[in-house]
Amino acid sequence: MSHINPDLAGQHVQKGIPVEVLSTLIPDIKISPVRFRPFRMVLPMLLVVLAPQIARSDTQPSLSYSDALQRAFENSPEVRLANSDLDIARKESEKSDSLISESPSLEASITRGSNRDSIEALDLNYTAQVNGKEVPVKGWELGLSQKVELGGQRGLRQDQKAAEQTLYEAKLNATQIEARSRARDLYLQAALLEEWEEHLTEHLNRFYRLKTRFGGSYIDRRLGNYSIVALNMGIQTLKSERDEVTMLKRKMMRELALMVGEESDSLKLQSIDSVTMPSLPPLNELQESMEKQGTTLKERRARLEARIKEADLESRKLWPSPSIFVYGGERTVNSDATVSVYPGSRETYMRAGIQFPLSFVGPERKSPDIARLQADKARVELDTEQTRATLQLKAAFENYESLKKQYMQMKLFLIQAERFLPALDQGLMGRRISYFEFWGEHERYHALFQRSLDVRIQAARALGEIEILTGRILDPERRNENDQ
Repeated sequence: MSHINPDLAGQHVQKGIPVEVLSTLIPDIKISPVRFRPFRMVLPMLLVVLAPQIARSDTQPSLSYSDALQRAFENSPEVRLANSDLDIARKESEKSDSLISESPSLEASITRGSNRDSIEALDLNYTAQVNGKEVPVKGWELGLSQKVELGGQRGLRQDQKAAEQTLYEAKLNATQIEARSRARDLYLQAALLEEWEEHLTEHLNRFYRLKTRFGGSYIDRRLGNYSIVALNMGIQTLKSERDEVTMLKRKMMRELALMVGEESDSLKLQSIDSVTMPSLPPLNELQESMEKQGTTLKERRARLEARIKEADLESRKLWPSPSIFVYGGERTVNSDATVSVYPGSRETYMRAGIQFPLSFVGPERKSPDIARLQADKARVELDTEQTRATLQLKAAFENYESLKKQYMQMKLFLIQAERFLPALDQGLMGRRISYFEFWGEHERYHALFQRSLDVRIQAARALGEIEILTGRILDPERRNENDQ
């Protein structure tokens, strides 16, 4: 039923419009609500289907590229082990500061036994009688001894432990840079494999669409009905390759999660396109950094210094380090005797002295020679590493620049080629090209895509090698001017 709004009716009446006309112009219609029951049934079904995916996306931890590298640098398993070794070296250095090299020794002992003695006595007839009797003997003794270092051994020991601590600090620095490089390699491999997996999925979808459009009646002008068989073989090949890529990606994820301390290996990573390839400083600047703070050279220098200090200490150990000792005690014989022909006796004593070890006549005399040979070996390792590091840095620098340029060119070619993939499908459907020609072009694009991923990984490894050699952390977010 229609009702007239009185306010609006009054306004129109004032303008001379009849009320009967107003009832047809402005109806007040009461509409009963309509219940969309089918929608109410579909909504719960959608929630049931989408809930697991929504939950997975919410619980999947996100790990950025820079966070992964920093966490590996600070807290990877290898870094934690290196930190433990450094803590041990610090305690050893604190131990060497002691005024005495060894703790004093306290010795205590007791004596229990008997003594048989023969005593002659005269009887009433003035005849000599020999009597033998065992009498108790007991006693105790206390002794204190202390080893004393001579010839500056304490100072040499402190220098040697300090050099060992410096060596473990250099090892920690090298381990941190290597862990960061390893995390970069794992992160990029996982991200690239994820992109490779998506690439294979897209191509599988293309092949499925072609198969649907072919139906069962497509006849190639060269292959005939075999084209359908060839298409199915291509689909199976892509599926097998995608499964292999998925397994390898999961392996990289597990190793990355272990390195960065994540409990779950289902990580959400950045896309590979968002991870920039940094510009490198000039080669001469990197060479200066390598000489000053390169991790490998720093470790070799610290090792040589530690071996030299150890050789000095071993040579000084041939000097005798005497031990000073003091002993005192008491010894009593027949202490319980009263009036007897076997009188008791008590003896108190103290003795002091010094003991010199004759190290120069024992096998210890070879220790200084062994230590000097180890120092010579460390010197050879340092000289070899300096030559190798110089050549390796130059090669890594050139490789990175070349690989980076290759990767950028490949990405450009792939973007251009991807635009013409639909034309390739149309050429096959229009029978302008055979299936073999279609598959050959597909494989060419496929191979270029895979090669671009390999080049990206090789460039990342070259970058990590430069960081290890120079001891510098290159900014991963800085863009090259040619990339802008």
